[in-house]
Amino acid sequence: MVLNLSLRSSGAPSAEVAMSQAAARLPAGEPVDLTVVIPTFNGSDRLLYVIDHLRQQQNLAGIRWEILIVDNNSSDATKATVEALQAGWTQAEWGFSNVPLRYCFEPRQGLAFARQRAIEAAQGCWVGFLDDDNWPDSDWVFQAYRFSQSHPNVAAFGSCIRVQYDSTPPQELRQLEAFLAIRDYGETTDPFKPDSLQLPPGAGLVVNRQQWLNHVPAQLGFTGRVGQQMVSGEDYAALLYLHRAGGTIAYNPAMKIRHWIPAKRLEADALMRLAYGIGMATCKLRWINANPLQRITLALKTAVGGLKRFAKQLNGWDETNVSETVSRFHLAFHLGSAVSPLFAISPGLAALLSQPRAQGLIEGFLSLRQWFVTSPAETSDIQATL
Repeated sequence: MVLNLSLRSSGAPSAEVAMSQAAARLPAGEPVDLTVVIPTFNGSDRLLYVIDHLRQQQNLAGIRWEILIVDNNSSDATKATVEALQAGWTQAEWGFSNVPLRYCFEPRQGLAFARQRAIEAAQGCWVGFLDDDNWPDSDWVFQAYRFSQSHPNVAAFGSCIRVQYDSTPPQELRQLEAFLAIRDYGETTDPFKPDSLQLPPGAGLVVNRQQWLNHVPAQLGFTGRVGQQMVSGEDYAALLYLHRAGGTIAYNPAMKIRHWIPAKRLEADALMRLAYGIGMATCKLRWINANPLQRITLALKTAVGGLKRFAKQLNGWDETNVSETVSRFHLAFHLGSAVSPLFAISPGLAALLSQPRAQGLIEGFLSLRQWFVTSPAETSDIQATL
């Protein structure tokens, strides 16, 4: 992909000065319709692609919007990259004279903190989230604005998310796309079903800023994937709080983005960490809309249900038509779900069965199963020899 961006680092103002200069280009006192937020951690190279797609947005007449980059404690050149972008932002070829490019820094590591910081700093009535590996179609901003105007009472609405692979993966891995935040529900705009955890991912999500401020706690209890801690669920948690307050979570098929998936995210170890982390969030998410007594029941159901599905997956290992990688993925997900009550009670308890230990447990169960499967045949061979 060819980028239409050129970074001019010489003479670049500080991020704080450039932010105020950019913000000043919108007349004071008039509301901003939409803030497009890009949270990023060490994404200086990926940011350019997202900005380039935003630069190509069309049908923007009458839409007042801004771009806000939230630097989530990056250690790379993210700040310098944004400063260089800001330095050339007012030049005619950008076509962004009415769209501020703002920057803020969030030192607490984790996507949940970055999104909360964005909500607090945003000037828009609506806030749209694009991860630094999301490439919006050229009418994404227009479609987000149009939906927000025609559905002013919804709390949030998600995008149609299609995949952009770095390299073509094995066909059998395509069935894991939903776990990679690839979601295409067709042309329906039917609301999601939060009670069954059917919700849109944070990528491409647009939320009502005021409803978020009113109903989503600043401390979610989920940080997002940080380091070796791969427990996700921070996007679902925020939406569940909006749902608990009576908000509708909708789907806007007209908003389309592509989610770039590099080859390293499809490596076996990365997939196992992802599966276990998603499973680990299950119980705590179900607790959000439950009272204390219901939480006890949900914890037991989640643990037992996860163990049953784990045992079923293990028992049918040789009977399924899926690849070994996909089967291992589901084993990791079910085991994560089974132990998710520990994470719901305390992340410290969940650390007792970290992902590497869980993976070792899975390997042990697989070896034990293999021994039971092969031992009868080996016994028969020995008896025949005697």
